[in-house]
Amino acid sequence: MIGKLSGTLIEKSSDCLLLDVNGVGYEVQVPASTLCLMPTFGELVTLSIHTHVREDSLRLFGFASRADRTVFEMLLSVTGVGPKLALALMGPFEGVELCRVIVDENLAALTSVPGVGARTAERLALELRTKAQKVMASLQSSGAIGTARAKASTTSTLPLIADNRWMQNSVVEDVRSALQNLGYKDKQIGELVHVLEKRQAAGEEIILEIALKDALKQLSGHLLGRIK
Repeated sequence: MIGKLSGTLIEKSSDCLLLDVNGVGYEVQVPASTLCLMPTFGELVTLSIHTHVREDSLRLFGFASRADRTVFEMLLSVTGVGPKLALALMGPFEGVELCRVIVDENLAALTSVPGVGARTAERLALELRTKAQKVMASLQSSGAIGTARAKASTTSTLPLIADNRWMQNSVVEDVRSALQNLGYKDKQIGELVHVLEKRQAAGEEIILEIALKDALKQLSGHLLGRIK
């Protein structure tokens, strides 16, 4: 099993990264919360990896911190929750935040995620409340929460470095695609994309990670990365 990958970021899409690890390219699916923290191309990236094995496939899921991977694996323990829904749940939330949402039985926050209905939200809160409390306690005692927050505040500034590759017209379409992959409908994201197109037409540089983070804030009504 692969538990961690460190390599050069060579490709990036709305939900996937391609890392060059000693000449071998590893395709890793990531949640939006991790994508928002990624640096520019050509830089070293380290991801905590969950290896998902099935009879007909082997898929790698990557996370900015081991804490996020732990929460992802916790979500998979719930009946009816597969990797796709687990990634969607971790789109607008960091792992520790999602634990807090579950512990607080914040059903409104859970159902704001596409694909999560009232019954699924209730099941998540019921089945994971005790596990989420234990995960939070473990992360707090190990100092992982502070580390994750510090990493987010440091890494998230990297895409602000001028890079012409971020000025391609495909960036807005990547934002649209990322939101569609998360399950948001065209009606929900249409106005957000329109605003991005107007900003781009006015000559403003649009950064995928920053635009995606802002879009998730607006769609979920939740401040990404905020831990009270």
